[in-house]
Parts: sequence; structure tokens; C-alpha cells
Amino acid sequence: MIFNHDYSKRFVASIVSMMLLAVGWSFNSAVAENQTAPKPAANSAPTPALWKLSDEDSEIYLFGTIHILNPNLDWKSEKVEAAFNESETIVFEAPADPKTAQALIEKYNTNPPGTTLSSLLSRSANQRLAAVLEQFGMKGMAANFEPLRPWFVGAGIAVLHIQAIGGDPNAGVERILSAEAARAGKTVGYLETDEQQIQILSGLSSEAEVYFLEEGLKQIQEEPNQIIDLVEAWRTGDQTAMNDMLVAGFDEQQEVMEALLTRRNFNWASQIEQLMRGSGTVFIAVGAAHLVGERSVQVYLSEKGFNAVRQ
Repeated sequence: MIFNHDYSKRFVASIVSMMLLAVGWSFNSAVAENQTAPKPAANSAPTPALWKLSDEDSEIYLFGTIHILNPNLDWKSEKVEAAFNESETIVFEAPADPKTAQALIEKYNTNPPGTTLSSLLSRSANQRLAAVLEQFGMKGMAANFEPLRPWFVGAGIAVLHIQAIGGDPNAGVERILSAEAARAGKTVGYLETDEQQIQILSGLSSEAEVYFLEEGLKQIQEEPNQIIDLVEAWRTGDQTAMNDMLVAGFDEQQEVMEALLTRRNFNWASQIEQLMRGSGTVFIAVGAAHLVGERSVQVYLSEKGFNAVRQ
């Protein structure tokens, strides 16, 4: 497949924004240590998008998240706060349990025997990898990545990049809400397991894996602040901009669209349908890309007869 430049920028922004999953657990970068994140510029009160489904005995809120954020970012609106507080059950994508991380990483992150990372990448990509690692204070360490698969290195590099510009996994929406749910004694549930989430990226074709890493390296060098625009669009509830940055980039890479979005959104809608057949109030927090576009969770719910109303 031949990829054009405009598509590649959107594609990488989409994956990086969505798939900062447990793969970041093993990338403990020096760039994040002892770093005080700058106060983000914000000219308005936060209004991230929130939806609600309801029937005679059930209420379900749908909230799109960003997995890694600047700890100084003001993102929680009064509507989100109220919906979370009134919900008895909080549902996330997956547990993201650090205790299980190492075994999962070892299971899925290495190349077959005899295959090295550098042999899979173009000459320019190998040069970019060395330069980006040096940028993150890891000069001369490219050789340490040789046994690792491109999807894992790409996701890890993305985490390092976001940390370098002030992001912190501990300030991600799920981490914050999970801690609050625990303090409030709320019931917590999950739509997927940690292993299922890692299998999403590790199950991509070799072509998609390599493309993800190579284009991600280009973006870090050429458009390092693009993620800032994404976060601001999310914080202000700009669904049009979110769709352009998170979903439109998949148009020419249907394999990735199916793996990361379409199948999961369909499966989640079925699980939400089951929740609606019960009773009570549930707050569901999933990556923001799952709640935008023509194949969003809300669209699949509408096909099942459930109308998600934006609050």
C-alpha cells in the first residue's frame, strides 16, 4: 500500500491518541523524572463531550477520555462531575494493572528469532529513531530496541514524547476517575482485559506495525505539538475536530480501523445494551475516538434502538 503524506499525519495522530495503553508501562523515561509540567493555556471552562442513555430504570453516561494528560490541565466539567458522582458503577476499557504488565509485555513485544527492529525499518527510520532517542536523553540506545517489535517501540516512543511535553500517565482521565471511584466505594467494571488490549496492536500486520513506528517518528520530529491541538479539542468538546484528528486518519488503513475501532465499538455497544436491560446508573469512560465518527459506539447503540443524547 502507498500512503500519502496528509493521510500519514492523520493516521499516526489517531493511533498515538488512542492506543497509549499498558504498553507505556515499561517505558519509564528520564524525561518525565523530576519534571514540573507547565500550566497549559486554557481560555475557557472545560466542556468535554458527555452523552446519556436512559429508560425507565437505567441511566448510562458515556464519556470520552484521553489516557495521558498534563497534570495541570483543567478538564472536568460540572456535568461530568455530577454524572460521575451519581453513578453507582464506573466502567473503563480495561484494568491497566501494572502487576500484570511485565508478563504481557514479554509475551507480545519481541520479534521472532533472527529478526531485528532495524532490519524491518527503512534507513531513514533507523536514523530518525536514533535522533528521537537522543532527544529523550537516550543517546546511543537504539541497539537496546533491536529485539522489540515495531508496534511496541512506536507506542513506547509516543508515551515518551507526550511525557516530554508535560504529559503524565498518572494524570490520565482513567487514573483520576479510578482513584475517585475507589475512594467513593463505587463498583468498577471493564469492557476488555489488559491482554485483549495489547493484542489489538500486537495483532496488526507487519506492514501496519512498521508504518505506525516510522510515521510516528516523523511526526515527533516534524509536528511535535500536534497532540496539544487534540487535547484542546477534547477539552472543549469539539467533536468535528476530534473526528478529523482521531478517526479520519483511518480512512485508508481499514485493517487498523477494524482492529482499533470498529469491532471494539460494536462489541462495546452490545455490552452496553446488556447494561441497559438492568437497572441503576452507570458511568462509562472510554477513549475519546470511540465516541466520534460514523462507526462510534453511539451509532451502534442507535442501531439497537438506544438514543445517546449529548448533555
